[in-house]
Amino acid sequence: MRVAFVLLVPIVLVALVAFSIYGLTPPTSIRLATGAVGGGYWQLGEIYKTELARDGIAVELVETKGSIENIQRLVSGDADVAFVQGGLNELKGKQLESLGAIFPEPVVIFRHTSVQLSSNPGEWRGVRLAAGLVGSGTRAAASALIKAAGLQDAGISLVAAGGSDAIAELHAGAADALLFVSPLDAPYLMDAIFDPDLIFVPMGLIDALALSFPGSRAVTIPAGSITLDPPRPPQEVDILTLTASMIGAFDLHPAVADRLVHASFTIHGNRNVLQEFREYPNTNSPPVPINEVAWHLINSGPSFLHEFLPYWVAAQFGRVVLLVLPLLFLAPLLRIIPAAYVWYQKRRVWRYYQQITALETELDHAFTRDEVETLSKKFEDIDLSLSKLKLPLAYRQDAYDARLHIDLIRQEVARRHQ
Repeated sequence: MRVAFVLLVPIVLVALVAFSIYGLTPPTSIRLATGAVGGGYWQLGEIYKTELARDGIAVELVETKGSIENIQRLVSGDADVAFVQGGLNELKGKQLESLGAIFPEPVVIFRHTSVQLSSNPGEWRGVRLAAGLVGSGTRAAASALIKAAGLQDAGISLVAAGGSDAIAELHAGAADALLFVSPLDAPYLMDAIFDPDLIFVPMGLIDALALSFPGSRAVTIPAGSITLDPPRPPQEVDILTLTASMIGAFDLHPAVADRLVHASFTIHGNRNVLQEFREYPNTNSPPVPINEVAWHLINSGPSFLHEFLPYWVAAQFGRVVLLVLPLLFLAPLLRIIPAAYVWYQKRRVWRYYQQITALETELDHAFTRDEVETLSKKFEDIDLSLSKLKLPLAYRQDAYDARLHIDLIRQEVARRHQ
């Protein structure tokens, strides 16, 4: 029983460690909340989907109305990760973690050629502004802009339309202007820029607005920085930007966080009109606490462990070490397991040899027929026990030798009877 325990304990411990390490492997799929199908966030989600597929992680894109719904999906557990627009109060108090700021989003206004609109938002009284669906980040940004301009009671009506639908509302005369908060390469933003019936409205007093607009900053766009022929914008303009972040559930697997941040370096690290090379991703002023894995990767870069270890091991190296460490102490015990097994099998026979030796001594001092008969019966009992031993083939020879020894004793007993 004690031998079985000694053999069982290290085996169970090794199995537990192996099971624990297996539990560190990343999930094979995640759900990424984006936005409307075909929108800027959706297209970005497609890029992340391709990047994570290289590591065997399938990304399911979750269609939503925008950033507000994305946050709701994270909180409810219907999404694991989401793109979230900057400057949203809805993130406060939520058990979520930031995987880093990933890119700046321009806040831009367009009007139809048939509509006059002041560049000063403080004068937008009575304007019908197409500003995304309810539940979208664009709608939240429009409300924040109205508040920053002090126009809460100025009769501005928000038309529930975003993306291409907002452009259609301007053409139909159902809106006077539209507001986009979107990635720079969003298809509907490009459509608006090159639509001959739409005019970009540069906002005046941009620095003052930035002070009152949470999470925004003023950025200068050089003339011709989008296209040179025709030049877009036709002259240098100042715009507001909000910083989009990638937000994850608080229990997001560390290996998934590792892959998402690695992908963000590839996708968002290049220079463009709104950012410098490697300016993003970053951990500046996160809207929720920063994920530990993301913080180390963004600020220190990938460790040398990523060069020769599987990414999921490198991302959780400390945990793996803590799990493997007990095996170092078990190593000596593991080495004696084969020897203990051999000892156990041989002992099953050797313990009968002790009895045989003791009985032989008694036989030497037995002089009466009854004493010899009694000892002979004990030898037969030992022989029967040896015959019933179920030994592995490699250890049967010892039992065979013991029975031969008993057979020699039988001959001595028979001689005594003559």
